[in-house]
Amino acid sequence: MQHLHKTIAALKRGDVVLVPTDTNYALAADLWNIEACKKIYDLKKRDSQKPLTLFISEPEQAWDYIAVSKVRHRDALKKLIAAMPGPLNLVVPASENVPVNPYLKLNSISLVCNQQRALRDLIRLHGRPLGMSSANLSGIESDRLIDIETARLTFGDSVGYILPASQPPETTVSSTIVSLLGDEIQTLRKGDVDIAAILS
Repeated sequence: MQHLHKTIAALKRGDVVLVPTDTNYALAADLWNIEACKKIYDLKKRDSQKPLTLFISEPEQAWDYIAVSKVRHRDALKKLIAAMPGPLNLVVPASENVPVNPYLKLNSISLVCNQQRALRDLIRLHGRPLGMSSANLSGIESDRLIDIETARLTFGDSVGYILPASQPPETTVSSTIVSLLGDEIQTLRKGDVDIAAILS
């Protein structure tokens, strides 16, 4: 709990923190604090047109941040949310509960609920979702996932706290990304989650 409380204190100060996910270590900030979110982009040297991902602590919270009436494939959405938590990223229409933030898209969000217990406990204790992006410098690709040591070497001196993982990742690739924005369901990036099996 000490690690969680120190991480939350850093978030409340407006700091960026390093946190574990089901895949890469990530930079995280309070999504309602625009200045804190800007720090993620400054640290990563990231294009501000590339939005942050909204991370929640429980799958059922997804419904609060999705404009369900704008989703064509609602049965598929139900199945995908039921498949959470895990390394699955849903691109969906944003509800009015999503904060107005220049580091989010205006009408859509990328939404994740991971299995990583340390991260879920952090978001739960923080009381609202976090805005996150993988802990790498923009444009620098890696042939493996970003672990705590790599994240610390890259950003350790610039963040408010580094939260240890409660368990190691069960995946060796980045998360699966699925878009439900249009008339067709699109897999934007393949990972370990079998979308066809979920939707069958």
